[in-house]
Amino acid sequence: MSDHLAAVAETTKLARVLGISDPIELDFLVDLPPAAIREYRERVTDRLFDRDTKRLRGIAAASKIVPVALSSKMAERAFGPVLCAAVASAVEPHRAVDIAKHLNATFLAECAVQLDPRRTADIIAAVPAKMVTDVARELLSRGDHITMGRFVHVVPEPALRTAAPVMSDPDLLRIGFLLEDKTAIDRVLHIVADRVAGVIRSAYDQNMWAEGIDLLDSIAPHNRAWIGDITAGLGGEVLDALINAVAELDAWATLLPITSAMSHDSLRLFAERPAVHGETTLAAIMDAALDGGQWVNLLPLASLLPPAQLAFIAARVGDQNDDRLGELIRDAHAADLWAAMIPVALALTDDNRRRFAGLPIMTEPEVLTAIITATADHDLWSQALPLVDALPEDTKPTLAALIGDLTREQLLAAVLTASRGDNIHTLVDIALAQDQPGRARILQLIDGMDDIEEFLSALTTDTPDVVWQALIQVHDEIPARLLAQLAERARELGRDDDANKLEPVPATTQ
Repeated sequence: MSDHLAAVAETTKLARVLGISDPIELDFLVDLPPAAIREYRERVTDRLFDRDTKRLRGIAAASKIVPVALSSKMAERAFGPVLCAAVASAVEPHRAVDIAKHLNATFLAECAVQLDPRRTADIIAAVPAKMVTDVARELLSRGDHITMGRFVHVVPEPALRTAAPVMSDPDLLRIGFLLEDKTAIDRVLHIVADRVAGVIRSAYDQNMWAEGIDLLDSIAPHNRAWIGDITAGLGGEVLDALINAVAELDAWATLLPITSAMSHDSLRLFAERPAVHGETTLAAIMDAALDGGQWVNLLPLASLLPPAQLAFIAARVGDQNDDRLGELIRDAHAADLWAAMIPVALALTDDNRRRFAGLPIMTEPEVLTAIITATADHDLWSQALPLVDALPEDTKPTLAALIGDLTREQLLAAVLTASRGDNIHTLVDIALAQDQPGRARILQLIDGMDDIEEFLSALTTDTPDVVWQALIQVHDEIPARLLAQLAERARELGRDDDANKLEPVPATTQ
């Protein structure tokens, strides 16, 4: 939870302890650390419970010798809910539960308001599921989500399952916000798994985005994909409202871990929303990414943004100095996010892309391996080849070896993509830098292409001389049919000298 939202939840609970009906009266505390507010609340609670410890223990001891039915009558008629709550922690759990069974839900709810879960967890854990449900219904009828939130983490799962139907979706959202132990949220969500969409939608319907964002922040990492996909499936209006609320609360550090865990289809829906496209929003996202530790969580989203928005992201990346840019690359590499990083690199300006490609980290074999692997696995050749073209010359042997390790299908995809773009020279240059068996393999693949004309037409008047010279150097390794076609293409482009050198050598007759 963000510190602000956590502080709001803590001041709400503190107001209850202090008997303040409107928690807004404590808004002056929300800038304090949430842990400090909680510590103060617990000290106040301890003071209230400990001031009459000796007398309370005497009452608890006396209850042991009085029949349960009589004890329950005394509790309700003479002691009242405040004293009963104070005595409860000194009574043996099974005895306390037996007494509670003789009390009505209204009185038990009033007692629950005063109980300290730290002192009565054993009692709560032993309360029958039906009693828990009856008390929950009574508390909810009063709108008392604070008390509900304070006890969820000590209520056994069977009792929670029994009580869950009496809680509406907005109730669940409010209770989740006020949980005493936030780790309980995942257990609650799985108990009401079929209602999670409704719980999240209630944040939209009831304008409870502070509670909704807190829910997203509190779930365990392994639940982020599940919750994220459900959220994305609620439609554009809900997503836009969520994005606007996150922007207003500056809660991108909460939302980006959720978006990064979404499925590709869900994340695409999110990335298409107009609410995320404004420069103010993108600037806040980049602040969270670059300064708030959310860089690797941003990358999956960035790679799916429209070109203008991706260019904005890339411009902020390009503004980083070399050391910081190297750190960003290292983090993306460590997170195995080259499939998302490559589109960002492509969106850099030419100067920044060359600077990016020239950083020391980009010459490391394991980094080059990860780049080519991600490119081949995700068919990113159209985006990766401009980056590869900017890499230092001394990376060529490593790249050539990596190209040689690709499957036939991956190689064919690379050649076809290069043929349809402006980077055929990059692929040819690297491919021909392989050892002889590697060159033979790729030359045979090109020779056997069904759409060889696409490859040949990619050789234009703008094709660098180095490509033609590389082809001439491996003249003897090029299949005869391909060699003749290359010579013909060179002649069409007015490169007669190159055409003559590429002509197949006539077969000699004996």
